[in-house]
Amino acid sequence: MQHIEWRRAAITTSMTTDAYQEFCWGAQLSEVAGGYGLLLGYDAVSGELVTAVIEDVEYLRLLVQSPGATVPHEKITKVLTDWPNLDPAAESVWS
Repeated sequence: MQHIEWRRAAITTSMTTDAYQEFCWGAQLSEVAGGYGLLLGYDAVSGELVTAVIEDVEYLRLLVQSPGATVPHEKITKVLTDWPNLDPAAESVWS
């Protein structure tokens, strides 16, 4: 079970089509109509800085308005331990 102590939040949406497609490609995520919420934070177990990907963008919007709120592990779609390499010519998705 992963617990993320979040520090910053961002939302990727299909409104920024090129950037969104590149992010999904680099992070090995399927494109979804509502986009993804991204939480930069610390994995409470490993102490490492990670980016948690959340498909429920509305939940992320509520979370940002609720200081001290935590993210249940079932809300986390994927955890990125490194930022994806967004260069389509890269040999690997992760640099």
